[in-house]
Amino acid sequence: MSAFVGFRNLLLLSTAGCIALGIATPALAQAPVVPGKQAIDSTTAGTTSATSALKQDAAPTKDAAETVTVTGSILRNPNLSGASPVTHLTAKDMQVRGITTVAAALSQVSSNNGGSLPAAFSGNGAFAIGASGASLRGLTVDSTLVLIDGQRAAYYPLADDGQRNFVDLNTIPQSIVQTIDVQQDSASATYGADAVAGVVNIITRKQIEGFEGGAEGGLSQRADGGHQRLYATYGVGDLNRDGYNVYLNGEYQNDDIIYNRDRGYPYDTGDLRGLSGSNGNENGIQNDGTISGIGSTRVAQVRPVNADGSTGLLQPISPTLGCNGLATHVVAQGTVCEQNTVGDYRLLFPSDRRISVNLRGTANLSDRAQAYAMFSYAQNQVFTTGSVSGPSSIRQKSASGDADLTDIVLPVNLANGTLNPNNPFAAQGLPAQIYYRFADLNTTNLVLNQTYRGSTGLNGSIDSGWGGDWMYNASFVGMVDTLQRTVTGVPTFAGILNAVNTGSYNFVDPSKNSAAVRNAIAPKSVQNDSSQEYSLDVTLSKGLFSLPGGMVTLGIGGNARYESVNDPTPNPDDPSNPNAQYLSQLRSFGAVGSRRVGSGYFEADIPFIKQINVNVSGRYDNYSEGFSNFAPKIGVILRPIDKVMFRGTFSKGFRVPSFPETNAVPGVGYISYTPTDAAFLAQHQNSSGTGPDTYASTYNLGLNSVGNPALKPEKSTSFTGGTVLTPLPWLNVTADYYHIKKINFITTADYSGPVANYFTNKEYPSGISVTPDVADPDHPEATILRPGIVNLGYINAAKLVTSGIDLALGARIPLPRPLQDIKWTSTGQATYILGYTITYPGTGLQSYAGSLGPANISSASGTPRWRANWANTFTYKRLAVTATMNYTSGYKLTAEDVTGGGTLNDCSMAQQGFSGDPLRCGVASFVDVDLTINYALTNRLNLYTNIYNVFDKGPPLDTGTYGGYQYNPAWATAGILGRAFRFGVTGKF
Repeated sequence: MSAFVGFRNLLLLSTAGCIALGIATPALAQAPVVPGKQAIDSTTAGTTSATSALKQDAAPTKDAAETVTVTGSILRNPNLSGASPVTHLTAKDMQVRGITTVAAALSQVSSNNGGSLPAAFSGNGAFAIGASGASLRGLTVDSTLVLIDGQRAAYYPLADDGQRNFVDLNTIPQSIVQTIDVQQDSASATYGADAVAGVVNIITRKQIEGFEGGAEGGLSQRADGGHQRLYATYGVGDLNRDGYNVYLNGEYQNDDIIYNRDRGYPYDTGDLRGLSGSNGNENGIQNDGTISGIGSTRVAQVRPVNADGSTGLLQPISPTLGCNGLATHVVAQGTVCEQNTVGDYRLLFPSDRRISVNLRGTANLSDRAQAYAMFSYAQNQVFTTGSVSGPSSIRQKSASGDADLTDIVLPVNLANGTLNPNNPFAAQGLPAQIYYRFADLNTTNLVLNQTYRGSTGLNGSIDSGWGGDWMYNASFVGMVDTLQRTVTGVPTFAGILNAVNTGSYNFVDPSKNSAAVRNAIAPKSVQNDSSQEYSLDVTLSKGLFSLPGGMVTLGIGGNARYESVNDPTPNPDDPSNPNAQYLSQLRSFGAVGSRRVGSGYFEADIPFIKQINVNVSGRYDNYSEGFSNFAPKIGVILRPIDKVMFRGTFSKGFRVPSFPETNAVPGVGYISYTPTDAAFLAQHQNSSGTGPDTYASTYNLGLNSVGNPALKPEKSTSFTGGTVLTPLPWLNVTADYYHIKKINFITTADYSGPVANYFTNKEYPSGISVTPDVADPDHPEATILRPGIVNLGYINAAKLVTSGIDLALGARIPLPRPLQDIKWTSTGQATYILGYTITYPGTGLQSYAGSLGPANISSASGTPRWRANWANTFTYKRLAVTATMNYTSGYKLTAEDVTGGGTLNDCSMAQQGFSGDPLRCGVASFVDVDLTINYALTNRLNLYTNIYNVFDKGPPLDTGTYGGYQYNPAWATAGILGRAFRFGVTGKF
C-alpha cells in the first residue's frame, strides 16, 4: 500500500506540475480544438462511413498520421461504404458529453442491452467482481467481441455467472482512446467466434505530440461518491515531418465506496412495509405482530434443547446486554432481536481504483511502410465490504451441501470439561441451540486485476503495376491478465467447531475477541487466477480490376492464436473432510483450459455500378478442442439517388463454448425461486397460519453446473436491413432492422422439471439430481424440505431469436441570422426490441421482451423494449454546452425463464428478488439528463463541468432484480447515485 501511495502522489505531483509548466511557459504545440469548431462526423449516431476504423493502421499515405481503416473489414479501400450499421464515437463526442470511461460510453449505446455488467454490480454479488462488460442485442457479454485496435484481448479471469468468458472494459484507459466503433451485426466472417451480436473496437491514438494532461474531481450532491481522475501524456516526433512518433501515457482514477445506508428509503432497509411489502429484516416484526421466521443477527440468540429434543423459547445470549442496540421483540418463539442487514452491510458501489501506463512508438520505414509497437500495463483494484446478506452465520450450510452447521449447539461442557461460559443453560445441564451472525468477521474482498499487453505490427503497400497496390498488414499481440482476490472474514467449519467446543470465541460479547481468535476462525484466503491471449494476424489485399462502379478489391488473411484461462476454485469440495470448508464458499466455481485456433479468411468488395456495391466475406476457424466452423457474410448497398442509401447484410456466426462451459468444476449459481407445492407449503406456515414462513417464501435456489466437453458451438444466422437518408445537407437519419437466430444455444438443463419431481418423489432425468436444503428452523418436524441445489450440466438444447429496430440521427442545425454565431449539433439513437424468445425442448417457447427475463442469464437486468439517448450541443465562441438525455422504457417483473412459458403478462407471477419485497407487476421507465459545460479558457487550456442526473431523478422501484437492491443497476445507476458533479481542466502544450 505504501508503494501505491508513493506512486499516486508522484503521479499527482507530476500531472499538476506539467499543467502548471505548460500554462506558465511558451511551447511549440498543438492548440486544442475550440468547442464547436469540429465538423459533424457523418458516422455519428450510428450511421456508417468508409472511414470508421479498425483492424490496424493502414499503410502510410500522404498524411501518414491520419490514415484510417474500416471496422469489420480487412480491405483498405477508402471508397468502401459499409453495409453494416456502426455506431462511431470519437474522443470529442465523449468529451462534450462528459464520458470519461469506455464502460460509460458503451452504457449509452442503445443496442447495449440486458446482460451487460455495470460497475455497480460488483458491490452486489457479481461472480466477475471488479469487471464491466458489454452485451449487444441483449445476448450477454459472451456474444459481444471486444477488440483493442482490431486485436483480440485476454478474457477476464473470472466468468460472468461462472459461465461466460468476456473482456473487461475497465482495463482500457480513456485518455488514449481515439474512437470507439460498435458494429451492430454479426462479424464472425471477419473476426471469428464471439461476434454473434456485434463488435466493440476501441481504437487508440496513433500519434501524440507535445504534452497533454488533465485533472478531474467530483462528488455527488449528497457529499459522497468521491471521484478523482488524472492523466498525463507526452509525445515526440511527427510522422509526416520526422517520420516517427513516440508517446508515454499515464492515467489514474479513483471512485469511493457508497453504502446502501447512504441513500434513503427503501434502499437502506429490509423493512418494506411502507411499500405494502413485509419486513425483510432479520427477525423483523410484521403488521400482525409476528415474525415470519427465525434468523441470525449480530447478537447471538439461543434456546435450550431439552432431553427429548424439543426446544424452549429464544432469548439473547446475554441477559445483561440483551439485544445490544437492536430492536427487541417478544413473540411466540421467545425474545428475538431485529437487525437491518441491508443498512448495516450492503453496498451500492465498491471502491474502485485504476492505474495505467501506455507506451507507443510508430515509425515510417519508408514512403510505403510503417511499423509500430505498443506496451500497456493496467491495474484495477476493487474493494468491497460485507456481502448481499451480511457476514456469515451459524445455522448455515455449504453450497455443496456437504458440511452443515444447521444443528449446531453450544455444549454444556467445553472440551476441557469446564462449564461452557457461552451457554446460559449450562448450569441446567442443557445444550443451547444458537443463531448468530459473525458481526466481528465482516467479509471483505480486495480484487487486484493487472493486465500486461504488448502489440507490434508492420503494414504498407507494394506497387503492383496493375489494378491497385498490394496492401499488407502483419500484427502480433500478447496479453496476460492476472487477478488476485483476497478475502477476509469468512469462517471455516473447522474453525467454528473448534471455537464452539473449546470456548475460544466469546459469543456473549464478540467485541472482546482478539484478532488471533478471529483469524483462527476465519483465515485470510488469497485466490490467484489468470488468462492469456497470443495472436498473430496477417492480411493481404489488392485491387484486381475495374467495374463501372469502381475497383474490385480482394483481401485474404490468416490468424493463429492461443488463449487460456486458469481459474481454479479456491474452495474445492472435499467429501472426506467437509468441515474443512469455508462456511460460505468463497467462490464455488472455476475453470481451467486452453486452446489453439487457426483461421483463414477473405473479403471481396465488388462495386458493380455506382448505385450497387456488394461485399462478400468468409472465415474458417479450426479449434484444437475438435470443432471447426465456416462463417460467411454478404453485404449489399444500393444508392438509387444521392440522398438515399439502402443497405443490408446476411451472415452466419458462431460462439465457441466458454472454458467454464466445457471445463468447469462443479459450480453453484443462484436464482430466485418461490415454492408452490401445496403439501410443502402446508408444513411451513408462519406463526399466525396465514401464509408461508420465511423458509417457504422466495429464496435463492442453487444451480450446480458441471462442464461438458462434448458441447458444440452455438450457431447464428443474422440479417440486417435499413436505409440512410440525407434529406438536407445538415441532416442524416438512419433506420435499420435486425434479426438474430441462435441454435445449439448453450444452457443448463431446465431445473423446473427436476424440482417438480423432487416434490412428487419421481425419478430425475439421467445425470440430474436435487439436494435438499437445511431444515426449517421454525418447523424442524417438517418432513418435506425445500430443494437446496439442483445438480445440472451444460447442454446444447435451445433456440434463441431476437429482433428489433435501430434509429439514429445526426444534424448540425442552422439557426436564424440573429443567432448565427451559435452552432447547434444534435445526435441521437434509439433501439426498439420487437421480440426476444428462447425455445427449450420439453418446455417450449419463452418470451422476454418488455419483461425482467431472461432473469437467469442476464443478472435479472431484463429486456426493456426501448433504449434511447439524445445529445444536443450548443457552441458560442469558446463556450460549449451539451445536454444529453438517456431513456429506458419500463418493463414487467415477470420472467418466463423462472415461471415458465405463457406467464409474461401474468402479474401473479411477478418476481421478488429479496425477502420482504412487495408483489408488483412492473417497473416504470427511467429518464435522466446530463449536462456538460466546456469553456476554452485559452488555446491551450480547457475548463469543464459535468453535472450528471441534473434533475436528481431517483431510480424506479424494481423489486424483482437481484443485481441491485430495489433498483436495477443496468439502467438506473444514475438514479441511485443522484445528482453528481465533476470539475476538470485539460491542457495541450
